[in-house]
Amino acid sequence: MKKNFVPWTAFDPNHLQFSLGHQQQNGKHHVNMYIGPHASEVALVTPAAVTFWPRVTGDGNFGTMWGPADVKQAKFTLDLTGSPIGDAPNTQFEQFEAIMNAIDERLLSFVHDNQWKVLKRNNLSRDEVRVLQIRSVKDRTDKCTGRVLYHNLMLSISKFAKNFERKINVCDHTGKVLPNGTVAPGDVVAVTMFANQVYTGVGGDKFGIQWGFQDVQVVCQRACLPQAQDVTAFGTAQYDFAHAYVEALTEEEPVL
Repeated sequence: MKKNFVPWTAFDPNHLQFSLGHQQQNGKHHVNMYIGPHASEVALVTPAAVTFWPRVTGDGNFGTMWGPADVKQAKFTLDLTGSPIGDAPNTQFEQFEAIMNAIDERLLSFVHDNQWKVLKRNNLSRDEVRVLQIRSVKDRTDKCTGRVLYHNLMLSISKFAKNFERKINVCDHTGKVLPNGTVAPGDVVAVTMFANQVYTGVGGDKFGIQWGFQDVQVVCQRACLPQAQDVTAFGTAQYDFAHAYVEALTEEEPVL
């Protein structure tokens, strides 16, 4: 079924709804997620954001350190981060993050109200259920200081479905599909993303939303972003032997 992707600025998480689905083998119930009076699929177009770990072409994450050993289990993956674009803060991602947090809060409320059928747990407070939730947007921290560097949203989708091999459309900044387009670390991209499933039981009682994606728009390649012109940290040092940088001579340029 063709998905109707709504611009993130027009997406209202207050219209999001959840319901209990079929009972699984472990006795827990599947959770359905939809939006609006017609129970539409949750699908939206994200704002532009920097990606650091894109795997959207070829065999996806197959053969990587974190990928599967069987290509049939390969996934296309992409992260959207709140990192600055060039030197400017990405304020649109901050607004988008607020929407994602609102979605997670609505899921948290539903699971808390139906904790026995979803988690097979009873009498948990909302904060206790929150501890079991894997949030859509996560903190990425500095390994040395523990300081939060940026927030990110991870998207993934299986390369192989039941009866076909999936391909991710890579588009230019106008939305035109690039036949040989790639996405590189540091590029600024927008994505057509959708709620692939509400998962439960991961790592015991963990639950959350797995977000998939279908198309990637390369809004600006990393090499085309504004580059720093000065490094102020070097401005205070003085050296008697300092000299202006001399470009290396090529074979066509004779030494005079």
